[in-house]
Amino acid sequence: MRAIIIGAGKVGFSIAQLLSLEEHDVIVIEENEERAIVVEELLDVQVINGNGASWKVLESVGVRHTDLVIAVTEIDELNMIACLLAKQYGAKTTVARVRNINYVETPHFSPEALLGIDLIINPERVTAYEIAKIVKNPEALECDYYADGKIQLLAILITEDSPVAGLKLMDLNTAKYVIVSIVREHNMIVPNGNNEILVGDQLYIIAKADEMSDVLKVFNIHRRKVDNLTILGAGRTGCYLAEIIEKEHLPINVKVIEKNAKKAREASARLKNSLIINADGSDLDILKAENIEQTDLFVAVTNDDKINLLSSLIAKNLGVKKTIAKVKRTDIMPLMQQIGIDIVLSPRIITAGAILKYVRRGDIVSVTVLGEEKAEMLELYAQPNSIAVGKSLKKIKFPTGSVIGAIVRDDEVIIPNGDSVINPFDHLLVFTLPKSIHKVEKLFINGGKSWW
Repeated sequence: MRAIIIGAGKVGFSIAQLLSLEEHDVIVIEENEERAIVVEELLDVQVINGNGASWKVLESVGVRHTDLVIAVTEIDELNMIACLLAKQYGAKTTVARVRNINYVETPHFSPEALLGIDLIINPERVTAYEIAKIVKNPEALECDYYADGKIQLLAILITEDSPVAGLKLMDLNTAKYVIVSIVREHNMIVPNGNNEILVGDQLYIIAKADEMSDVLKVFNIHRRKVDNLTILGAGRTGCYLAEIIEKEHLPINVKVIEKNAKKAREASARLKNSLIINADGSDLDILKAENIEQTDLFVAVTNDDKINLLSSLIAKNLGVKKTIAKVKRTDIMPLMQQIGIDIVLSPRIITAGAILKYVRRGDIVSVTVLGEEKAEMLELYAQPNSIAVGKSLKKIKFPTGSVIGAIVRDDEVIIPNGDSVINPFDHLLVFTLPKSIHKVEKLFINGGKSWW
């Protein structure tokens, strides 16, 4: 596949890195000369120092023959113009990062349809929706839904009181669920029956959404609910999160703490049912005064990683049940989890997952990026003449590091075993480590060949 990425900031760099590692033909256009030099030194991609919204620059890099154009600069207008131009030149798929809600929240038409852009993505909004899933499922470390909500993926932590600690997978009755991965000491394992579950392991579990509560009881985990939520930071992500809770009429008391007086006033005008507090949320005395120990979930989403880290640690020490911290730097995510922060989220990893749907081959419905190793949960349809169709799972030679988590057929959700057979157009959930992604794609593409 041939891809042009416009903007080499955190999101652009992350996507370029991922695509280059998969040996795609990647061109990065970056206007800042110093940043362009850094990308050229660190990644195996072609780098052009120029304006990605310039028709001359786009023509010079062969936009007419490009499969994918991703515009992720800090300027919304530049991203939209670049994608509009690329589409006119014949680029197959265009993706634009757009943060300004005035461009994306239009009442009468889709901005994608108007501008001819295949995907308009707002990293802060996407991140807020990911956090909202945890708000609704606070017993989980990660949460996602597939097949119109019929299937649920949860990541859970194995504690000392877990009845499965010390057991092998073959000792468990997994008729209602599939453990697609075990994360242990920052390594992601796709397990088999001989793998033992240890205290401290993080398990990724797939089950029918309406049966997940029963599945969790096997691990001595019970559904909880959030009554009191504290959000640190009234920026885009914080306000989006509070708005989601208000719009869904969730019975949650929401408190937003914002140090900047102007932002606090704007949030107060924007949010109807949330309490806005103009104060320094990283100040121990402030958090004590706000009775932070009564908070079920503390979410730190300021633009400062250090503030998010510090405030989450203070909140945890004061008795908050669960903490979530947003970070820009993915390299410090393991450190933050080691020192006691329950969940660490990276907007650029979440954004990359949303964009990957347009990169993957086959009939892809969605892509979720999981864990530090950037494993993927692929939601796809089995194409009629693909290698896997008509075979039972035990007769399919799955690549190392991949497993089918669920099959949906005629609205029926099937938790698979070795005897389960793949039918044409089956709706599948496939977990795979990065090294096996292309091999997995080939199993479900017509004739095992892609169009890239």
